Amino acid sequence: MTATGYVSTTGDTRKVNKAGDTMTGDLVLNDSSPDTTLSAASKGYVDTAVSGAQQTSPWVFDVTRAPYSAAGDARVVADGAMGIGSAVLTSATANWPTTVVGKSISVKGAAATGVTTLITTVASRQSATQITLNAANASGSALTGLVVIWGTDDTAAIQAATDAAVAYLATHTYAQVYFPPRPYIVAGALSNAKSGNGQITFGPVATTGVKPILEFRGETDGAAAVRHWQQTVPQFAGSCLISLGVFASTTAQINSINADGNPGVISGPTEGHGYGVNSGGAVFSNMMAALKDLAILTTHSAYGLTYGAATLWGCANAHVENVGYGTAGTVASPSTDYSSPGTFGTGLSVGLLLPAPGNNDHVIAKNVSCGGGYTYALFLTEHAVMDRYMALYCWAGLCAVGNYAGSVGSVHAMKVVSASIEACTHEVYIVGVGSGGVGPIIDIDQLSTESSTPNVDGNSLGALMGALGRVKLTGLFTESGVSIAHPTGIELINGQDPRAIKRKTGAFTASPIDRTLICDTSGGAFTATLPDADVNPVEYVLKNVGANALTVATTSSQLMYTTNGTGATTAALTTGQSLRVQALFNGSSWGWYAT
Repeated sequence: MTATGYVSTTGDTRKVNKAGDTMTGDLVLNDSSPDTTLSAASKGYVDTAVSGAQQTSPWVFDVTRAPYSAAGDARVVADGAMGIGSAVLTSATANWPTTVVGKSISVKGAAATGVTTLITTVASRQSATQITLNAANASGSALTGLVVIWGTDDTAAIQAATDAAVAYLATHTYAQVYFPPRPYIVAGALSNAKSGNGQITFGPVATTGVKPILEFRGETDGAAAVRHWQQTVPQFAGSCLISLGVFASTTAQINSINADGNPGVISGPTEGHGYGVNSGGAVFSNMMAALKDLAILTTHSAYGLTYGAATLWGCANAHVENVGYGTAGTVASPSTDYSSPGTFGTGLSVGLLLPAPGNNDHVIAKNVSCGGGYTYALFLTEHAVMDRYMALYCWAGLCAVGNYAGSVGSVHAMKVVSASIEACTHEVYIVGVGSGGVGPIIDIDQLSTESSTPNVDGNSLGALMGALGRVKLTGLFTESGVSIAHPTGIELINGQDPRAIKRKTGAFTASPIDRTLICDTSGGAFTATLPDADVNPVEYVLKNVGANALTVATTSSQLMYTTNGTGATTAALTTGQSLRVQALFNGSSWGWYAT
């Protein structure tokens, strides 16, 4: 059957090819027995007649249709101005209509230090270029060139559509909350009413029944688009949720996380309510949560006090595809929003949390971009497979989770095919140790960076020592700047040098990306120092090609075993001699062993 003429009454169109059907307009699939338990008007989906035959899509809950009626009318300008302590906001380009009164509004730069963005509503309108807000400029300075975002608060409309979709799942297995391509303001307070901590929440599903699929879906494959470095406004094309919400202090953020779990614009059940935690075994909501073709913009805070884009920690499964998220900052001069990513470490924001360790073995992330502004860009968890990931301007670019917030320890590995991580304080960050002191296990086929100090760090010595895997560094990074904070079982591969062979002419300490070291002692004897042997996965080969002595030494008086069972802290190599060593635990301590 070929159906044509499905045109959205909102003016938006969709194209779906399913089982040979060609359609334009709202999502409609073959269904010979449409759901008639609720009227179309009460559910917000479309019943459209074509050639006398009625087609329905009762599983699609369009947030812009009655009874939800989200406006999706967010606007942004970059020429706002406010005086010291003043509530008056001016803009030459905003062209504010009389209907702007009562709208939600954010003014980046007009809040207290670290909070950064003033969130309030419009109190009155004086002209098309001047309005008065219900809160004053708290920055302590007169401000110009401000990024201002305003519009109708669609929180209630989106929550109502989400609630209707969840209600539909009581007797069905799939429901979609659909966002036509518009920018939607979400200015509502965080809610814990459904065992979550979010502006838009969905509750837990019992583990004894069928696992339903709840999908939050927008339009186009370009939702993960990255802002251009010369943009003077944030990136929010396509179907985009723009969150106006930020914590007033680090104390407020910590209290919220401790009480209700990590906050997200979209939130499923959280660790704060006993989901994704170990209670004699992992506890999860039996739901597949899906985000697709969607952008989520959160409030910019220099201290990382913003909400995350989505919290899926307590869901058994997740599928995230063509999704972009980040704070509403800009890079173009004179902006300094992302010039010091280290300051985001003041807070505890997590951009995206995937299902906790112990999840139900289906965690997929495809084409995901984080534009920056978070303490932790992404919590990646066991079973996760990710094809393309990009993270900019965060304190930690990719966090591999062994355990967190009372979860079980991870047992299974996670895989990233291609990651581009730029301008982050830490490229890879290990959160907690896996089950039995082993893990998390992570392989990254290609981690591209231009950092001068690419590094692997973690929240504890035990987390790094338990971590396993292989990460291949690519891009024009600075080789001498590569480091690990503590010994780790993650092997770093130098993608700039596929042969990993280097010539040394003076004293050095072998780095995590060194492998074969040709030591030319022609200019005089020197010492080559091996790194800490603890859980070190690297095999080093050293060869003396000069006329003088080469001394190979260990770190922290660890022992090196070259010819017999008696270890020593040094070994001497004469001209032409080589030494190949690997780290080994002998039952009581780690050391280097000749192989």
